[in-house]
Amino acid sequence: MIPTRRARLAATIAVVVLAILPYAVAGRISLSIFVFIGLFSLIVIGLSLLAGHAGQVSLGQAAFYGLGAYIAAISTLRIGIPPWLALPLAVSGAAGVAYLLGAPIFVLRGHFLVLGTLGLNVVMDVLVRNVQSLTGGPTGLTGIPPLSIGSLMIAGDRAYYYLIWTFVFAALWLGRNLVSSRVGRALAAVRSSEVAAATVGINPAFYKSRVFAASAALAGLAGALYVHYLSFVSPSPFAFNFSIDLLVMSVLGGIYQLPGAVAGTAILTVLREALRTIMPRVLGSGASAEYEIVLFGVLLAVVIIFSPAGVWPPLIKVLRLESARPRWAQVAPVAGVLAKSSSSLARPEPTGLLRVEGLRKQFGGLLAVDDLSFHVQAGEIYGIIGPNGAGKTTAFNLISGVLRPTRGTVYLRGRKISDLPAYRRAALGVGRTFQTPNVFPDLTVLENVMVGLHRLTTTSFTGAMLGLGRREDTQAAAQAAGYLAAVGLLDHAGLPAGALPFGGLRLLELARALAMHPIVLLLDEPASGLTGAERAELVRLIRRIRDTGTTVLLVEHDVGLVMEVADRVLVLNYGRRIADGTPRVVRNDPRVIAAYLGEEAVS
Repeated sequence: MIPTRRARLAATIAVVVLAILPYAVAGRISLSIFVFIGLFSLIVIGLSLLAGHAGQVSLGQAAFYGLGAYIAAISTLRIGIPPWLALPLAVSGAAGVAYLLGAPIFVLRGHFLVLGTLGLNVVMDVLVRNVQSLTGGPTGLTGIPPLSIGSLMIAGDRAYYYLIWTFVFAALWLGRNLVSSRVGRALAAVRSSEVAAATVGINPAFYKSRVFAASAALAGLAGALYVHYLSFVSPSPFAFNFSIDLLVMSVLGGIYQLPGAVAGTAILTVLREALRTIMPRVLGSGASAEYEIVLFGVLLAVVIIFSPAGVWPPLIKVLRLESARPRWAQVAPVAGVLAKSSSSLARPEPTGLLRVEGLRKQFGGLLAVDDLSFHVQAGEIYGIIGPNGAGKTTAFNLISGVLRPTRGTVYLRGRKISDLPAYRRAALGVGRTFQTPNVFPDLTVLENVMVGLHRLTTTSFTGAMLGLGRREDTQAAAQAAGYLAAVGLLDHAGLPAGALPFGGLRLLELARALAMHPIVLLLDEPASGLTGAERAELVRLIRRIRDTGTTVLLVEHDVGLVMEVADRVLVLNYGRRIADGTPRVVRNDPRVIAAYLGEEAVS
């Protein structure tokens, strides 16, 4: 996204206001409130990256907040490490633990994932309360020294206020770079559909683990700053209910918006302080905590009902701070984007570019694919037809890695790929579309195709955070625009993909698959939902793809289309091959006629 001038002006004003705030509120409002807003904002920014942009909801951020706090406290108080060295130690420690835990935790999905991360709080609480020789147990640790480098000491509310808010703005900048980059698009793809993301070469586990580590690093940083600010740490602030508070802050501000993380944190923190001041006067001492939960619940319900995206998106619209849609300086020529692929017929494979041997897939008592074998030559259009339930899409899922076979082997260029995950097969050049279009609806049409270029781009997670991939992004946008031009969607490049009609989704998925520069392209019912004109254009496009040397496997219920474009046709029925040959031979095969019309019609 490209900020408007008004957005840049608003950001500048925000920086100026925060810079003069300590002097403006002096003597009227405790500055510590704004210190804690900054501390909590660091954690919620990380949670926004994890839950909002990667779609991995966590109730374990309080554990990493506490981990960073105790690493800093123990390092300085027990070991004698200088405070400024304890700060990066706390950050790297929290990130490292999160990275190690990421692999087992992110095997879980949905509410199981939430429960899994919830367990982190329990483990953290048990450890800090029982390892008393290090943590001080329930009473905690006191006398933690303030941050200092040599004779320069950070002490007092004002000094910590400026330090913490410097980190907040740095986190916002790094986060914005990340979400607008190649990595950010990969995270959005994983959030929308891990299956579709894997089939374009994205490793979901890789990105989920890294964004989990990044969010934990911010929580660990906040924890370290917290203990040096208060010179004290105990288990109480890192309890489970604080993880709930963090999630509420994120949802309240707008879980998909990084500035919304700050807005939601500020609203909830200020409201809590106001309640703690007002409620005892109105209802007596002790009433604050009871009514606080009720009012927060009502507030969250109101926001979810009237503004599900949080308070930040409506604020952006009111102030007209909308970011411009992605732009591209030029459109790569269509001839260039459909250039000769590495599967050129100049390198024929004696046993076929793609070879399937004895493929079998069983779901309980249902045999979806049974002893399927075939081979496809380089540069060939190979059609697969059959009645509903014949196993065509299941065969595609087995070839692309979406499903693992019960038995059998798939070879690409003589290399066995049936044991590889989908993202590894995509990296080797297996591209595909889906029977039901599986696009990333929250990304623009252009960004969807840029995701298809993921395996051909190289900006790392760290490089993306530092904004080092902008030139590569510009080139990728130009190439993606070329693919959109090839399928007739260039005029819709700036629209959210979810706004396209069904036929447009089909074409978008095809453009995304082409952007991968596949060796083998699996098209699953690409003509479904297309108009007559779009169908004719699809036929021409498939032939152009074949003419570049890309091998095409085509599953389609439109038998006429398959017979028109395919060099050879495979017919499946009840998961088994019943015919394989040229369109003319297959068309007249009695077994094929029987499969479509029934035995009685044939006799």
